[in-house]
Amino acid sequence: MKKILLVLSCFFYTFFSNSQNLDKERTSLFELLSIAEKQYSVSFTYANKIIEEIKIAPYNKNFTLNETVNYLKAETHLIFTYLTKTNILINKKAKKNTICGYLFDPNLKKNIEDATVSILNHNSVSTINGYFKLENVTKNQIVTISHISYPTIYLNSNDFLKKEKCLTITNSQKTEQLNEVILNNYLTSGIKITTNNTITIDVLNSGILPGLIEPDILHKIQAIPGISSINETISNINIRGGSNDQNLLLWDDIRMYHSGHFFGLISAFNPYLTDKVTLIKNGTSSQYNDGVSGTINIESINEISKKPFGGAGFNLLSADAYAHIPLSTKLGFQFTGRRAITDLINTPTFKQYFKKSFQDSKITTSTTINENQIKTNSTFNFFDYNFKILYNFNENHKLRVSYLNFENKLHFNEFLQSETISDSKTSELEQSNVAIGLHSTNQWSSNFSTLFHVYYTKYNVHAENFSLLNDQRLIQVNEVLETGVKLNTYYTFNKNIQLLNGYHFYELGITNTEDVNLPLFIRTIKNVIRNHSFYSEINATSNNNKTFIKTGFRINYIEKFKTFIIEPRLQALHKINSNISVKVAGEFKSQNATQIIDLQEDFLGVEKSRWTLADNNEIPIIKSKQASLGINYKKNNFFIDIEGFYKFVDGITTANQGFQNQNQYIKTSGSYTSKGIEFLANKKTEKFSVWVGYTYSKNTYNFKELTPAIFPNNLDITHSISFGNTFTFKKVNLALGLNWRTGKPHTTPISNNAVTNNGISNSISYNKPNSERLPNYFRVDFSSTYNFKLSKKVNGMAGISILNILNTKNILNTYYKVNTENSIDFTNNTSIGITPNLTFRVYF
Repeated sequence: MKKILLVLSCFFYTFFSNSQNLDKERTSLFELLSIAEKQYSVSFTYANKIIEEIKIAPYNKNFTLNETVNYLKAETHLIFTYLTKTNILINKKAKKNTICGYLFDPNLKKNIEDATVSILNHNSVSTINGYFKLENVTKNQIVTISHISYPTIYLNSNDFLKKEKCLTITNSQKTEQLNEVILNNYLTSGIKITTNNTITIDVLNSGILPGLIEPDILHKIQAIPGISSINETISNINIRGGSNDQNLLLWDDIRMYHSGHFFGLISAFNPYLTDKVTLIKNGTSSQYNDGVSGTINIESINEISKKPFGGAGFNLLSADAYAHIPLSTKLGFQFTGRRAITDLINTPTFKQYFKKSFQDSKITTSTTINENQIKTNSTFNFFDYNFKILYNFNENHKLRVSYLNFENKLHFNEFLQSETISDSKTSELEQSNVAIGLHSTNQWSSNFSTLFHVYYTKYNVHAENFSLLNDQRLIQVNEVLETGVKLNTYYTFNKNIQLLNGYHFYELGITNTEDVNLPLFIRTIKNVIRNHSFYSEINATSNNNKTFIKTGFRINYIEKFKTFIIEPRLQALHKINSNISVKVAGEFKSQNATQIIDLQEDFLGVEKSRWTLADNNEIPIIKSKQASLGINYKKNNFFIDIEGFYKFVDGITTANQGFQNQNQYIKTSGSYTSKGIEFLANKKTEKFSVWVGYTYSKNTYNFKELTPAIFPNNLDITHSISFGNTFTFKKVNLALGLNWRTGKPHTTPISNNAVTNNGISNSISYNKPNSERLPNYFRVDFSSTYNFKLSKKVNGMAGISILNILNTKNILNTYYKVNTENSIDFTNNTSIGITPNLTFRVYF
């Protein structure tokens, strides 16, 4: 027994001694890789969690690089992949439901960085050194690969799953762009900042934002500092203190003169076949005209997918469906359609939207005749649809035809029934926008390409307003018709320098009609402007990829006024190091069309603004000058952006500013100056994204013929703060955000003897214009979505959102009127109340 114990003791002593010696000989993989990087002058790319617990015996220092890599493969069972001769990617072996690949540009002979790879309407990742990996992938799912500088690629997941190794996918850079992504997933997934200081939203792959359960295009951009809506609508987006008519809004490169359903509360552009949205606040490309405040460019999907995909869904306002169908490798077709359900079902969401849209209009104003209350009811409906034909003659020559149509229809019925009177009248308001465009892109050689574009766009608002009081009927029509042709040529000198030259001609006609039956009065005013533009722009990148410059000019010639307008443009960015970048931008711009308000009661008091053309006299051509300087800092998923700006806009009129004070009926022109600082800090983790934004601005008018001449702009918001947080856990997404800002300026009547009489009518005596401010604005929004599978080929999503979750009563505007008793009544326009919404969607 003693011998057995002695033998066992010797065995265990020897075992533990050898184990301790073996453990002493083992070295962490992290340390070995650091030694190898110095020895062989290479770099290894990996995630810390992959290698942090691995220890192996050191490799032989006499090994070559290939022998060392083979040794590490055998010892760790990891995958070592050469991305370049000196860059080696380390990763785990892919599971059966995991796909991976490499993106490579054969022309530039380098890996494609910062591309977004996603399962359509599901999860997404960004490429690192050209490599990507997606987990939990099933058969027949659509894999989308998108990048700001490359055409979007659509693949079937089967292409990956049937392979035992990662795929290599090649893509060639768009000839019209030489931009690099500065930051991916800005605020939420799918939003990017590029070196030309534009912000791009990958709509289908963008993440959740507070208050949004569907990717409403024009609501999403309002999360960005410097972008707001002073009256909570997407039809009145204010970019750095400018009015909405000063924004250039493009859909597939076609100018749009209207943007919203429900008279501005939701976007009229169906997002589910939208590829990306680009926002430019300053330094606009010279190929774009108009839009003295900013540019919003909406682009639908422009490449033919290998497999069909689509979806359908509904919320408490509308139902929609969409599909992208490749008919062959050369021909594809896509369409979307959406219709309101508000005439079929009266939801809580509709009630709040209706109350917000039609407050202080004929629709909600009660009237009496001979002490008899007039009874009213109304019906409202909207729809939109668009389609696109995609045809590839071959890889170098492509044709695209786009069509878009959307409408809003309101019918308002008034009834009066008494012993002596019986009458009824129906007023109506219809609003529509039609756009048609043809694109032809041609790659004539490796360094020369062209883009030819022909388009037609028409906006129309038509109102018939009947009065039960005197049987008067008023018809008002505002119609905008623009046709144009555009040719761009792109010449690439080398991988760092590209030249854009182009010509743009458009004819713009605007008609305003008023037709009154009692007394008979008919007036139609139609004006037409023809504009010729020549432009040139150079896009350059330094050899070390640290400096990016885009500069050019645009020359506009307006036939009617025989006037030349020269507009220089500049956008530049320099990377001081891997963390810090400085940027500068500047531009001169002009526009020939603007919106004015003649009377607050026009178009039933709902759509008060009408488009009109400059006459170079009472309505000048609007011209702007803008400059900005900023700095970016990013490190370890923490990002800070600070930018100061100065903007001067000349040629505005009192009619297009919507005054409701002593300046309301004075016709004159002037200017405004907006200057300020925008700040945003954003911290991201795998599950969280938290941000805080702040904007300080000072926005003042200068109308020389008014007294005083200088006073605060109607859109002057001195301080604006936003805070947001998104959280993702498996298939659940949550978002909570708040917005606070100082109240907008407004004008109050004088305290004593405010009502005066000039012998004809009564009027209000006011204090200095915009000398007071409304109460501060505060709103909290919430949203949540849940993704799930209905079958192997069909995914689903359900979501809920609550706007103004605290039901804060914000006053958006206040104005005053003299009543029949010669005293003053005031009216407050308020924000939307607490508004829930639900959505359910399926994707295939």
